[in-house]
Amino acid sequence: MPPRTTSGSTALASAIRERRIALNLSIDEAAAKAGVGAKSWSRYESGAAIRRDKVRGVCRALGWSKLPGDVHSSDKAEDDWLRKIDQSHDAWSEALNELYSQACATTFAVGSDLVHDHLADDLRALAEHPRGTHLGQLAASWFDGELPPQFLPRYDYEFVYELRAAVIRLRRRFAHGDLVAHTVLEELALYLIFEEAELLADMSPALFDEEEDDWREWLAGILGDTDVELLLFTSDLALTPDVSYHFDHWNERQFYVTEGGESTEA
Repeated sequence: MPPRTTSGSTALASAIRERRIALNLSIDEAAAKAGVGAKSWSRYESGAAIRRDKVRGVCRALGWSKLPGDVHSSDKAEDDWLRKIDQSHDAWSEALNELYSQACATTFAVGSDLVHDHLADDLRALAEHPRGTHLGQLAASWFDGELPPQFLPRYDYEFVYELRAAVIRLRRRFAHGDLVAHTVLEELALYLIFEEAELLADMSPALFDEEEDDWREWLAGILGDTDVELLLFTSDLALTPDVSYHFDHWNERQFYVTEGGESTEA
């Protein structure tokens, strides 16, 4: 796997802070431009590592083409690494490869690796706090700000454990050709996995040709719609308990109506 973060350092932290001040930006303003939380930005200015998928946003906010002293592997090396992802990978889905493309199968395999590892990190952090602590209360979290904001207080240790279990189920199911998400929680896990596609596309533009492949079309093709994105991330409406995408129903199996009018489990 590629490095998940850009290593932090006092020199990089100072450069970020000095550049922000030179641009007359507050931490909140810089964080908003970068698409990260103010808490995350404060950590960057304290020398913390920066997630690879957040680097572009930080550079955009500061008007940089790249981070000072960025010594990532060459594009060719990263591209070669991604092209080596194949049937030998535990989460490789030949069904995704055949129905969509190699890029889609690679996205799922590597994206599910990353999401699983990030969730494991957050579990370790939550385990060090009292029961009931949620992700927003941690000093550092991979998924603080990455999950539907309406239900933030519900993202405790048990929830993160269940979300990681959903990722594991999807990996096993997709590897055996069963391209189905049975619950909203599994839809959410799949959405988070495909969000990693943007990072992978930056690494290997030749493999991830955005003119030919659309990440959202893949997601909608597998789920049948984009309700998980529309209802949980882009809508400003508060979901009520009678809506299937409300947190209280995330672990319930979903049903759909067939052409014959019969109700069938997803």
